[in-house]
Amino acid sequence: MLLTVTTLAVLGVVASALSGRVGRLIFLLPAAVSLAAAVWFGMQAPKLAAGAVLQERIEWMPALGIAIDLRLGTLQWLLAMVVLVVGGLIFLYCAWYFESAKLANRTVGLLTGFAASMLLLVLADDLIVLITGWELTTIFSYLLVGLNHRSANSRRAAQTALIVTTIGGLTMLTGILLLASDTGTFSLAETLADPPTSITAAWAAALMIVGALSKSAIVPFQYWLPGAMAAPTPVSAFLHAAAMVKAGIFLIAALTPAFVELPWWRWSLVALGVVTMVLGAVRAMRQLDIKVLLAHGTVSQLGLLVTVLGIGTQASMQAGLTLLAAHAAFKAALFMVVGVVDKSTGTRDLRELGGLARRMPWTAGAAILAAASMAGIPPTLGFLGKEAALDAALSDAGGDLMALGWVAFLGIAVGAALTIAYSLRLIVGTFFGRLRGEPKRTSRWLVIAPVVLALGGLAAGFAGDTATALLQPQSAAVPAGEEAPHLALWHGVTLALVSSAAAWVLGTLLHLRYGGRRAAPTGTDPFERSYYAGLRGLDRLAVEVTGRIQTGSLPMHLTTILLVVVAFPGAALLLSGALTADVRPFDSAGQVAAAVLVSIGAIATTTTRGRLKAFMLLSVVGYGVALLFLLHGAPDLALTQVLAETVFLVILVLVLRRLPKYFTNRPLRAARYLRAALGIAVGTFAAIASLATLQSRTGEPISLGFYQQAYDFGHGENIVNVTLVDIRAWDTLGEVAVVLAAATGVASLIFVRRPSGGRSVLRQSLSSTGRRTWLRGAFTDEQRASPVLEVVTRLLFPVMMLVSIYLLAVGHNEPGGGFAGGLVAGIALAVRYLAGGSDELLEAVPFDAGKLLGGGMAVVVLSVLWPVLIGGRVGESYAIEATLPLLGEQKLVTSVFFDIGVWLIVIGAMLDFVRSLGAGIDLHSEQNLAPRPQWSSDRSLPAAGMRE
Repeated sequence: MLLTVTTLAVLGVVASALSGRVGRLIFLLPAAVSLAAAVWFGMQAPKLAAGAVLQERIEWMPALGIAIDLRLGTLQWLLAMVVLVVGGLIFLYCAWYFESAKLANRTVGLLTGFAASMLLLVLADDLIVLITGWELTTIFSYLLVGLNHRSANSRRAAQTALIVTTIGGLTMLTGILLLASDTGTFSLAETLADPPTSITAAWAAALMIVGALSKSAIVPFQYWLPGAMAAPTPVSAFLHAAAMVKAGIFLIAALTPAFVELPWWRWSLVALGVVTMVLGAVRAMRQLDIKVLLAHGTVSQLGLLVTVLGIGTQASMQAGLTLLAAHAAFKAALFMVVGVVDKSTGTRDLRELGGLARRMPWTAGAAILAAASMAGIPPTLGFLGKEAALDAALSDAGGDLMALGWVAFLGIAVGAALTIAYSLRLIVGTFFGRLRGEPKRTSRWLVIAPVVLALGGLAAGFAGDTATALLQPQSAAVPAGEEAPHLALWHGVTLALVSSAAAWVLGTLLHLRYGGRRAAPTGTDPFERSYYAGLRGLDRLAVEVTGRIQTGSLPMHLTTILLVVVAFPGAALLLSGALTADVRPFDSAGQVAAAVLVSIGAIATTTTRGRLKAFMLLSVVGYGVALLFLLHGAPDLALTQVLAETVFLVILVLVLRRLPKYFTNRPLRAARYLRAALGIAVGTFAAIASLATLQSRTGEPISLGFYQQAYDFGHGENIVNVTLVDIRAWDTLGEVAVVLAAATGVASLIFVRRPSGGRSVLRQSLSSTGRRTWLRGAFTDEQRASPVLEVVTRLLFPVMMLVSIYLLAVGHNEPGGGFAGGLVAGIALAVRYLAGGSDELLEAVPFDAGKLLGGGMAVVVLSVLWPVLIGGRVGESYAIEATLPLLGEQKLVTSVFFDIGVWLIVIGAMLDFVRSLGAGIDLHSEQNLAPRPQWSSDRSLPAAGMRE
């Protein structure tokens, strides 16, 4: 089972990649895989009929009790066969349907991915896996309906389908979480084995049913399905006729054994099903587009399925599943027939069709057989299921729920009559009467899939005993009703047969009376009007709220956010009583002094008018916090804080060079005090929240286990570094990716290209000028900043680089690491730029920063993944110990390569920042260029801050 799902998922990617070379025949690959998998599933039928259940399990989130748990019972087998058999034939159909190679290329991957998602949905026993497959089908449906993104109708239909089914899916997810909290398990099988009876479980079931109704287009969600016909015909045949819309029916059938006794279950489903069935059929009678006619007919048939399953007995379960299989076959066949007609005639309008049976006999034959099954004409499978549904309703009509049974019986009978009417409208209007145009010839292969499905529906009508045996385990799981009777074409002259005959007559009369009218449909679906009115109201509300709140003032936006934080979470925190008086304010006098320093720096920052002065004072706050870290016994954090604060200050200075010296937007005097009060309130909330969090701990801190893990698994003594590169390597990988993205973003805003020729050009320039400076790329005498600065830089740069390498090397056992080492190297490069300008920086690093960034990311990723190649875990580190001459015993931990990658990324980011915010801003200012200035190889750029 899992092999089939993963094969289809991978095949979606492979087929999409190969489609450009193979063309539309690439559809034959997923067709072969689907039909081959269907053969395997078909071979399991005898085991399932005997009551066996096949299971496969792979742990996914063991800590949360979530696993990829697949279960194949009778219900799952039926839906899997629908996905694989109907899907395989539709893939075969696609190979000759698509004429546009581009459209075929875009469709094959999405359609194959949908098949994998749908199969995962129906086979999943874990409800989290089920909802994952559920939402994946929603996403694929959205992409496939909106395949023609240039069409406004396609985009609108895709958006409607996405919104409606996503709302239902989120509601269903809420129900799943409620159910799991009540039962203590996400397993559907365990829930059905011991059905919960609490109020929580009842609410959970109701929320899950909402999701099922939205997915299967049941009132009040039915309007999204006809609009989804904007998708290509094979997509409509697979998703919106055979497979995806069956997901809700599948869920109702799966939950019925556990929740059928809920007081609202039967009446809600039967009532909604009958209304949907009649509404869809009536609207189908008014359509001129035969594809839209079938779409409304699908809505009606889905209502029939919900009505039958809603009866809630063993007989109704058997009848509902029989109709489900019949519907998948005849509706997919009819949609494919519509595709053949459309390609042959160039139209789907009934006013322009007619008489095609004489020119397209095979297509007409497939359509007639499929429509006969849809209308419940013997001896088709549709007739078998419809008779069983009427018998099930009559059986319930004589039991405890007499009114419910009669409502269901009359609804099914009326729906059958209307189905006859719109089936005749489709067949007679398309294939009989006067020929209105000569159809063009299409490939005979195009007709194979609908013919096979139509003949299958006919042949299955004679397999009542086999169907009864296959469906018996699922039917027997329903606690209500007597044992389901055998399915058969003939049970004698019964009330069900008489009502069927009456429906045939009434449906024919309705067609003769109304079916010949070719007037366009009038009005729109009232539920659809309500939906669009709701969207317009929501848009209007959003505009009004945005217009009043999003005024364009950053201080106002921040004030609004911070006020909400203080007012709601802050008030809740104070009222909760989580904060106790057991607080030790400080451990030493040094901490008090550092806190006073931080406070003075913060207050002074808020009162100064000078930009540079404000940021210098802000750095005092940062360095004070680093001192607090050190006094608390965290030298690693203190070192990183000092280095990060220094880098931040350097970058700010580079940016502030071109900004006004003073702030010009100081608030009015009254506003200052309000802002100060808000700042104090936010700071107080943050402090109280931190204290309350620490005091609310009920378990042992997880960090206590880090010590032993650092020694056992990380092979290091610096717990901070081991945590970053071993215990939570995945998190650090994401963080360095953010650093890389930030560097790329800054470089793209102010881009400076390295001069071609690199250091050779620079050296030629230096030799031609005959300059004698302490730095090779330093300024000329007119631009020279300070000889002392040049001397100090020449002395400090190699020392800082050695310190950088030292911090990198010892980080696993002492304070340091790749991040701290990279910051030191970055500061060294910034100092070299400040002393000698851009040419001096080029002399230090004569290549693009992108090489450091890309190489560092490659090293990080490889260091995380390589242990898998030797049978280890992702991110696992190994200690290599050896005795070397003169050096004695030495130990190398492989995670040092992860640190090396981080080191390279940080240096590359700093190089990008300095080049962009230093040389780039200089050149923008000097030449007034934007947004991509170019360096010239025959000139030097002035250093940051060295020109008036």
